[in-house]
Amino acid sequence: MSSIEGMAEQNVILVEKEVSTRFRLLSGLARESGGDEKIIVNKLQGFVETYQFKRIGYIAADGTAETTDGYRLNMSDRDFFQQSMRGKNFLTDAFEDRIDTSHETINVFSVPVYEKERKTVKGVLFATCKDEMLEGCLKNEIFEGQAFNYIIKIDGTIVATSGNSKEWGIGRNIFNTDVSEDERDDYAGDLMLSNMKEGKSGYGLDPKRKEVSLYYYMPLKIEESGEPWYVVTAVEDSVLTSRMQVVMDAINSLMVIILVVISVSVGVYIYSWRQSKKELMSLAYQDPVTLGDNFAAFKKKAKSKKDGVGWLIAMDVTDFKLINSTCGVKKGDEVLRVIWEIFETETGENELAAHVNADRFILFWMDENQENIKQRLEHVIRKIEEIPERLEIPNLFPVFGIFHTIVLDEIDPLYGNAVQAKHQIKGRRDRHYIFYDELNHESIQENRELEEHFETALENEEFEIWYQPKYSAHSRKLVGAEALVRWRRADGALIPPLKFIPLFERNGNIIRLDEYVFRAVCRQQKEWQKQGQKMLPVSVNISRVSLYYSSVVEKYESIIRSFDLDSKYIQLEITESATIDNNEIFNLLEQFHTAGFKILLDDFGSGYSSLATLNRMHFDTIKLDKSLVDYIGDDNGEKLLNSITKLAQSFGMEITAEGVETVEQLMFLCNLDCDDIQGYYFSRPLPVKEYEECLKEACM
Repeated sequence: MSSIEGMAEQNVILVEKEVSTRFRLLSGLARESGGDEKIIVNKLQGFVETYQFKRIGYIAADGTAETTDGYRLNMSDRDFFQQSMRGKNFLTDAFEDRIDTSHETINVFSVPVYEKERKTVKGVLFATCKDEMLEGCLKNEIFEGQAFNYIIKIDGTIVATSGNSKEWGIGRNIFNTDVSEDERDDYAGDLMLSNMKEGKSGYGLDPKRKEVSLYYYMPLKIEESGEPWYVVTAVEDSVLTSRMQVVMDAINSLMVIILVVISVSVGVYIYSWRQSKKELMSLAYQDPVTLGDNFAAFKKKAKSKKDGVGWLIAMDVTDFKLINSTCGVKKGDEVLRVIWEIFETETGENELAAHVNADRFILFWMDENQENIKQRLEHVIRKIEEIPERLEIPNLFPVFGIFHTIVLDEIDPLYGNAVQAKHQIKGRRDRHYIFYDELNHESIQENRELEEHFETALENEEFEIWYQPKYSAHSRKLVGAEALVRWRRADGALIPPLKFIPLFERNGNIIRLDEYVFRAVCRQQKEWQKQGQKMLPVSVNISRVSLYYSSVVEKYESIIRSFDLDSKYIQLEITESATIDNNEIFNLLEQFHTAGFKILLDDFGSGYSSLATLNRMHFDTIKLDKSLVDYIGDDNGEKLLNSITKLAQSFGMEITAEGVETVEQLMFLCNLDCDDIQGYYFSRPLPVKEYEECLKEACM
C-alpha cells in the first residue's frame, strides 16, 4: 500500500510539473508576443519541436485561428477558446483531433493573449499535445511494470492512462463496467466518489476485474482543468503476493506430505513453518543487493537496543550515478557490496549498519569520543577510496553526515538530521564528513525560505542581470561583459549570489535559473540591437547541473533562435569543475560549437585544474581564476602563469584574466599578451543601466 501511494504521489508530481511547465511556456510566449499574431505563428515552430507539441496556434478575438502546421479555421465554438477569452488558462479533457484526419486523441492548453497594457484579452494562444504527453507521466517500472495508472475526473471518466492500461479506453468510466456487480465494490465506489468530491485521497479494492485490485486515488492540483482531476494507481493482488509464491508452494507441498505421512506430520509442519518464517523475514529485512540488513531491519534492531547513546551516520557517494551510467548497473551493485563489506568489518558487535537504497547507507556507532569517530571515518574513507583501483572504476568520493543520539526510538527524524548535515557538504570536494552540531541552523532556515520563494521570484522577475565589463588588455577599450545574477526581493533587499547559487545547485533549481538568465540576456541584447547600440558579446554561465540536463544544447539554441539573435553576441562560460566526472562534456562542447556558441573555460586554476583538460577539450577562451592572478609578485607564481598562458595560446585559445585589481597585475598580464581583463581595476559588476552607459561611451 505504501508503494502504491508513493507511486501515485510521484505520478501527481510529474503530471503537475509537466502541465505547469507548458502553461509557463505559453504564458511567457503570450507576454513576449505583445498580442502580435504574426510574431506568434512565425516564431513558434521551434517551440513545437522542442516541447514536443503537435501544433501551436493563435486564435483572434473573432475566432479565426492560424496554426504552425498551416491550418486556418474558425474555432470560436471551442470551449478552451471561450474560457481563455475570459482571461483563464485552460486545459481540456482528452478528445479526438478535429483539425486534421489523424483521429488522434489530444489535450489542448490555452492561455489569454493581452494587449500591451494587459487589460484587454486580444486573442488566445493554444498548444495541442497528443495524449502520449500525459501517458508518458504515468509510465512506471514499479512491480515490474504491472501497475496501472489513470487520470480521471470526479465522475469517473478516464482522461488518460498508462500504456499498459489502454484496455480501459479513453472515455470509459471506472464506476460503470460490463461485469457482474458486487456489494463490496458498490460500497468502495460510493466511498471513493464521496471522497473525491471532498478532495480527499484514499485506498480501495476493486473485485470487478478478473483478479482483485488494490488502488489508491489522489487529487491533482491543476486549476486549469476546469473541474477536479484525480490520479488513480492500481495493482492486482496477485502481483503484490507474487514474491511469496515460492514459499507458499513449498508449504502446500509439505501439507500434502503431512496428509500422506501422518506419523511425521507434526514434525514436518513445524519444520516447514520455521523455514517459511525465516524466508519471510529475509524478504522483509534483507537487502537484495548487499544481502545484509536493509533499512527496515536497522529500525527494528535499533528499537530493541537499550543503550541508544552514540552517533547516527548517513552516508552516500557523490555522483554515484556516473558509475552506473559509465560502468553498468552490475558494476555499480558490485561497488555497493564492497562498501557494505567495509562497513560490516568496521562496525562493532553492538553497533548497526544497513543499506538504505541506491548508494545510501546508515550506521550507528557507539564510541563516545567524537575524535575516535573521526578517526574511524577517516579509516573507512581510505578503504573506500581504494575501491576504484581494485574494480577499475572512476574515483569515489564518500560523504557522511553525523548526528549524536541519546535514544533510538524514532529512527526517521534522527536519520533526517544526519542527512540534513550531509547535504551541507554534498557537491563539495574539500570535506568528507560533517557533524550536525556544526550546522548553522539560522542559515538552514534562511535557505528553506529562499527555496520556498524561488517560484514567486521567477514569476515576478526578481532576479536581476548585472554586467561585469571586460576590457582589452592593450587598448583598454570595452570588449564585452560577463552576465551575473542578483536577487532583489520585493522589499528591495539585494541577496548576493553566494547565498542562493550553491543552494539552487543542490536542489536542481539552478537549471531553471540558468535558462532564465540566458533568456534575459538574449532579450536585452536584442533590445540594444533594436536601439542601435554598439553590440558586444556577453558571456553567460551554465552550471554543471544544467549540463546533465537532457537536450540542453537544443534548448539554448531554440531560445536564441526565438529572439532572432546571432550567437556571436552570446558566449557560454563553463566552470572547470563541470568538466570533472562528466563523460558527455566533450560531445556537449562540440554541439555548442556547431550551434555557433563560443565556449569559455571559467575559473581555470581554482583547484580542479588539469592541463590535460586543455588538450582534450576545445575551448575558445580560458579565464584565469583570481587565485592565479594573485600569484603575480611571487617568482614561482609568475612562472606558473607564464607557462599556462603560453600553453593555452599554443592551442589557439584566447586568455581572459579575472580579478585584476592593481596596475602591477595589469602590466604583467599585458606582457604575457593576455587578451582581456576583468576585475575591479577597470570596473565592478554594474546594473543594466550603468553598463548601458559604458556601451554608449564605447561608441564615442
